Amino acid sequence: MNIEVVKVYAVLFMLSFQNGFAQSGKNIPENQSRPNILLIISDQHSGRIMTQTGYEYVTTPGIDKLAESGVTFTRSYCTYPVCMSSRASLMTGVMPSKSGPNLMEYSSIGKTLKDAGYNTAYYGKWHVSNSKIKNVSEWHGFESYKREYNDTKTAKLSIDFINEERDKPFFMVTSLLNPHDCCELARNISDLEDDYHDGAVAEDMAIEECPPLPENFNIPLKEAEGFYTRRTPDTTDRVNFGKHPVKYWKEKEWRQYLYGYDRLVEKMDNHILSIIDALDEKGELENTIIFYTSDHGDGHSAHEWNQKMNFYEESINVPLVVSWKGHTKSGIIDSKVLSSNGLDLYPTICGIGNAKFSKELYGENLSPYFLKNTKEPKEKREYVVSELKQKEKNKPKGKVFVGRMVVTEQYKYFVFDGGEYPEQFFDLKNDPGELKSLINSKKYQKKIEEHRQMLREWITKTGDVFSINKIPK
Repeated sequence: MNIEVVKVYAVLFMLSFQNGFAQSGKNIPENQSRPNILLIISDQHSGRIMTQTGYEYVTTPGIDKLAESGVTFTRSYCTYPVCMSSRASLMTGVMPSKSGPNLMEYSSIGKTLKDAGYNTAYYGKWHVSNSKIKNVSEWHGFESYKREYNDTKTAKLSIDFINEERDKPFFMVTSLLNPHDCCELARNISDLEDDYHDGAVAEDMAIEECPPLPENFNIPLKEAEGFYTRRTPDTTDRVNFGKHPVKYWKEKEWRQYLYGYDRLVEKMDNHILSIIDALDEKGELENTIIFYTSDHGDGHSAHEWNQKMNFYEESINVPLVVSWKGHTKSGIIDSKVLSSNGLDLYPTICGIGNAKFSKELYGENLSPYFLKNTKEPKEKREYVVSELKQKEKNKPKGKVFVGRMVVTEQYKYFVFDGGEYPEQFFDLKNDPGELKSLINSKKYQKKIEEHRQMLREWITKTGDVFSINKIPK
């Protein structure tokens, strides 16, 4: 039998096994009641900006407390590096190219957990595709909800919900805005004057008090046009300059941005800590499994970039920490398991809550990797996929680039459907800063073709609308 056919059958078998495991409800022993489930989502927190990954310039006692009693997956990726699309995926377990434009065709995780007998709540930023939380309450299934952009208020709503008396477990989503106010920070550094949502941070810190520029500050040669089309708009581009107001920045402004971003992470973390403390005071910490993740990351000055909307690690790699005191493996930093937060959290949470969900989801139940006394699958996932659609919004007939990314244990491959240098390939082990694309290296052609084939398989298996013909042969 052809080796590629064997690979496809092996992948399909593992997906069938993983989905069956999640739906069987065997994550929780029969003699044990189901736990409360808390999903904390921040906005624009890069997975590289964590003490657990060795970053030195933040202090995060909240996340650290979760990590001490749980597992941190450092190879977790969002399905799309922008809020609306990523959150559509988080709520449905479906890739954004499908869930974004057709949100109501898929079951919300809130409704799924509600139907399974959970008391459900959602507080904080919504931004799920183009829906309005108040207009889709029957679909989303959260019995108590409030859209809120001030994290202090969101944390209070969450703590009040924790302290309510109830006769069944709860599933709550706490959706914190920060460190997304780095967008406001960048505009203020560029004298565009914007307001923060949960208190200001220093914008003009002395340069010697700021973190140094990252080692990958420089822009790679022959960067994909799907990235650089929006890199440095000037002040005449009113649409994009407000999002990327960095054209005139020198080292000082970039480092001040780093300082302010890090303080916003700490602001967000302080709310996580207050919620953990509330659970502890209520005596619910050992009966609550907590998931912490973010919808996408931020450029954080790497490649002279702020914001998201590209496939570089700073934007696409996100935190994923799972903690259930006494039940999860503790203090584990897992740098091997590849996870997709938009696809995997849905089946994982449903598995923990013994909730039935669609067999057609392609996510993986991650429970064997973080629960104590569980066996990890012998065959681990080989790759994860992310999506991107980039548009030159500053022009009435601006170019549009649609891209797909495949990341494996050591490599990253992505391709756009047009533009200059549409294909890129990076060795993340030897070039973690993604400064040199190897797409034309003779040494790596076999690996590149393997990654192209992975993307072809994914497109065929999932019915992805991205054209296989755009992947070079």
